[in-house]
Amino acid sequence: MEKKSLIEKKGFACFALLFGIWGLLIMAHHIVSYEAILRPFMDYLIENKVITNDLNGITFLRMFTNESNILVDIFLVLFACGIFGNEKLYKLTHNELLRGAITLNIAVTGIIYFTVLLPSSSSFPSEVNGVSTGGMWFSNVVNIWDHLITPVFFTAFWFFPVEKKKIPVVKYGLCYLVYPICYFIMCIILGSIDGFYPYPFLNGRQMWDFIPGLKEQPYNPATGVLLLVAVVVILSGVFFAVGCALNAIHNARVKKYLQTAENSDAQ
Repeated sequence: MEKKSLIEKKGFACFALLFGIWGLLIMAHHIVSYEAILRPFMDYLIENKVITNDLNGITFLRMFTNESNILVDIFLVLFACGIFGNEKLYKLTHNELLRGAITLNIAVTGIIYFTVLLPSSSSFPSEVNGVSTGGMWFSNVVNIWDHLITPVFFTAFWFFPVEKKKIPVVKYGLCYLVYPICYFIMCIILGSIDGFYPYPFLNGRQMWDFIPGLKEQPYNPATGVLLLVAVVVILSGVFFAVGCALNAIHNARVKKYLQTAENSDAQ
């Protein structure tokens, strides 16, 4: 009889279930506490042209960090239900194509945090936009949870294959791009409608103001579109590279697992 891996045991399923529920409650906190707690931070981002024309708590969920965390939380809840006996959810959450796509999104969230946000900002700022963050202490904890704890945990989760067979590195890497590309395109489209762009690189006019040689000239919509296309292509390349790396890790882990199983059978 094949020995169950750590993530196949009900003890881990209980942990995954609680982790996912906690994450979803955090997202609910983002919405209900938005105006009272997060507004000073959002005003700061707007004034510094990190985002534009902010609307409300629901719109705040349009940010990639929040969406990638929500996908992880939902997956963990469904994964736990599958371990507890739901065959359909078990099969769904043991699909490495789906799990790999979600892992890629949250891994990129973590990579951006470690390489860009963490070195340039405080994890627990004492004030934002001139307003004391005393009432934001929980939001600061949430910030660490969303950008650090969840990405590290779920990426480590990928090191435990649920399908004990190798996956196509490039093919799956390309498939993973469906979500991020659709995300970029939808943000650009919705931003053109309601004026909210979660990131400055998704707004052609905003990027224009940051590029030397262009910002001194009147904005050209055609060039702005080309800038957006370039951004989507470059970011897609980054996602593809990270995705392929995750797939290679998966295959290495499967190879090690199969070798261990063969040695056990030989003994």
